[in-house]
Amino acid sequence: MAPSSNLHLSFEANDTGATILRVKQQQPPWRVVRGFRSPSGETLAHVHNLSGGILDSDTLHCQMDVGAGAQAQVTSTGATRVYRSRSPEGLASQRMHVSIAAGAYLEYLPDQLIPFAGSRFEQTARVELERGASLVWWDRVAPGREASGEVFRFHSLASHFELIACGQPIATERWTLTPLGTPGVTRLDSIAMLGPFRHFASCYVCRAGEPPAYWKTLEAQLQIIADQLSSSEILWGVTSLRAHGLVIRGVAIHGRALASGLVEFWKAAKWSLCGRVATLPRKVH
Repeated sequence: MAPSSNLHLSFEANDTGATILRVKQQQPPWRVVRGFRSPSGETLAHVHNLSGGILDSDTLHCQMDVGAGAQAQVTSTGATRVYRSRSPEGLASQRMHVSIAAGAYLEYLPDQLIPFAGSRFEQTARVELERGASLVWWDRVAPGREASGEVFRFHSLASHFELIACGQPIATERWTLTPLGTPGVTRLDSIAMLGPFRHFASCYVCRAGEPPAYWKTLEAQLQIIADQLSSSEILWGVTSLRAHGLVIRGVAIHGRALASGLVEFWKAAKWSLCGRVATLPRKVH
């Protein structure tokens, strides 16, 4: 088994209220250079992959701690590319553990995940919020390298996401896609699965401790945006979680429409959560 690669980021509020990024551990291919002050007040961290993508032998671990009162924004420097597996045993993996303390705020805004033809990849994320902590977390998945004709040509893609608030699980998302064929598994392009759509995304919006009425009101506001953005080429929906948050989901024929839609939801959700204007993270290369 290939050795694992670890990244540990800690965001801490100092005596003046500014958020400091501390890179406690990083091993190749992970690379974080430094924190940047975003116009909306968060400290921005760009997560680089020096390999240019995820190899079939990669076992990646990432831990992010957002301390009490800290304000953090994390993004990737570009799309996450998952390269072809060279053998049936070649399975790449990425595991994340995120903790957000009381009064802290985290935006996790990566670019899309692109599974190459023949790739095998699984990702796991566990996010824990203390009471008073806030979160915006999105992810976006492409069907492959569409310009190269690689649409749903990966071997397997699996995801497991857990969201914990005030010590209680409020969301668990688990799925596995095997488009190249598994007996008894429906094709991804069937009407029972994605149908004509190729791209899909989700966005979790949470603040631990807010009452159900707050989320029902925000759900209604965001559903108006969902209805405005939906068409024959893209569909959006918004649902409150059992407590402390809501989830937005979208499927689209073209990835660009999905990306711009996520930004619209993020703008509205951030204003509701903290009264600040959402500012897209600038990219560094």
